[in-house]
Amino acid sequence: MASGERQFYKNTVTNVRKIFTVLRTSSDNDEGYLSVSEIARRSGLHKWIVSRTIDIWMSPFLDIVIPEELDQVGLKIKLVRLAKPTITEEQVMRGLHIRM
Repeated sequence: MASGERQFYKNTVTNVRKIFTVLRTSSDNDEGYLSVSEIARRSGLHKWIVSRTIDIWMSPFLDIVIPEELDQVGLKIKLVRLAKPTITEEQVMRGLHIRM
């Protein structure tokens, strides 16, 4: 692997699909932003995996907010939603493979 090149963990594609499905359902139901903890609960993934996958592989497709006022009192909460409600799983997967 060349320097600076990213490599998938073995379940990255599956994890992206699970997270996308949760966010798509949330978007379809007009739920707004979801916390990483809520995405983890709904997808069955660990919070660390959800957070890392979002940051490294999915950020171009998402709106991510970290409320500063909560950070000031020691709470670090990441809120996430799809950037475009019309984005498809195929578009996300194509983007994932391009970034790889």
